[in-house]
Amino acid sequence: MAAIAAHKLQIIQTLVETAPDAALRSLELALSSAGSQSALASVRGLVEDETANRYVRNTVLAPIVPLCATRAPGQIAFPSPVLPRLWRALKSVAPARVEEAAARCNPWDLENGVPEVFDELCRLAAAGLRDPENAAFDGVRSLCDPEQLALCLQLSALTRSCLPKLAEWVSRMSDERAAAARLTYRDACRISEDAGPLLLDILSAHLPDDWRIMRVISAVMDRPTDRYLASSEVAQFGERLLDQIDEAIALIESFSFADGEKAGREAALAAQKVQLQMVEIQQSVDIAKDGPWGKRLARQKQAVAKACEHRMDQADKELEKALPTRPISMMAKKGARGVAKLTEEPNPDLIQRAQSALIFVAELRACADKAGYGSSRTKILEKLNTRLDPYIEDVLHVARTGEGGDAALAAKYLDVAAGFIAYTRDDKTAEIVRRRAAAAIAA
Repeated sequence: MAAIAAHKLQIIQTLVETAPDAALRSLELALSSAGSQSALASVRGLVEDETANRYVRNTVLAPIVPLCATRAPGQIAFPSPVLPRLWRALKSVAPARVEEAAARCNPWDLENGVPEVFDELCRLAAAGLRDPENAAFDGVRSLCDPEQLALCLQLSALTRSCLPKLAEWVSRMSDERAAAARLTYRDACRISEDAGPLLLDILSAHLPDDWRIMRVISAVMDRPTDRYLASSEVAQFGERLLDQIDEAIALIESFSFADGEKAGREAALAAQKVQLQMVEIQQSVDIAKDGPWGKRLARQKQAVAKACEHRMDQADKELEKALPTRPISMMAKKGARGVAKLTEEPNPDLIQRAQSALIFVAELRACADKAGYGSSRTKILEKLNTRLDPYIEDVLHVARTGEGGDAALAAKYLDVAAGFIAYTRDDKTAEIVRRRAAAAIAA
């Protein structure tokens, strides 16, 4: 097979170099079976070289890698092209050091501690960014605030020393670990007046949940009061956390059932996250009821409980629309239970709305009791099951006998009802309903 033309290979190389990490991994996997004699062998070589290059780059520049991504407003962040441009600049000004770093990026060297060349390259990058005469870094300076990036790189040695300890700091903080965190923070403040908060922001980017940096702040400041913290240089972290809680409450209040199961689950996960965030700030900060954050937190607790209860209340109406009933008689009282109305095909839009509402109720299981609306959720589930149980029996009767409606429609509504009861009870109950339906249809 003919080899790829040189000019086309150059285009492919540019595409490979600019591809996101996830896309590069997919390419590597897709080309793994390409033989050494095939036309794609050269492309596979480009992908493998780029993968190796990024591994070295991300290891050397590890402290700032998560900063080169989309982050919440107010958090330190740089455009993603900063990383490749910064690495390209380092290769041009310090090729020998880059080669040395590549040679030291092996498990044996990394197990024996961070090679000094890694921090040396970060210092060289910081110096290059601050030197307007150094043209190699012009491409990086055009993308971001060079001084801000330079300070992040200057803190790389401190950041790198914290990373192996970070998981312990946020999971099992002890007096010894708290002392180490305080010393590190002081060392950062010696570099620059605002380097302490910046170091905390960088560390937060390395956490799966960035708001858990409040535990490190609590250790550094010996569990401060909300009044003190709200007026300190790290007030932004608490304010940002409270802002995130407000945004989550707004999502719960406004999400649309019409957007289906995904929207209901996202809203419930937001409620779960809110509960965890509230616990986090209460454990990390000495919250006073009349303090600046204490008052706001109390309002938020009421608001999230009210929002969740209101949206759960709507689930019964959505269920009624998706599984329509008709009165048993013209004299039936208002609100009296009717029998299944099996005259039209199940409405997919109404089913989607009901699924969204029901999964919201179901997924609140993880946080409802702790957040104070567990009893409301229990009552809602009882109400939903009180509607579902007799409905299923009615429809089973129709599917079995053909009396009171269309047996074919009954089978379809049974499948819908089984899906709903998986939310209000569990998958096992849903499977039992489906088996009973199959037996009734086969009879």
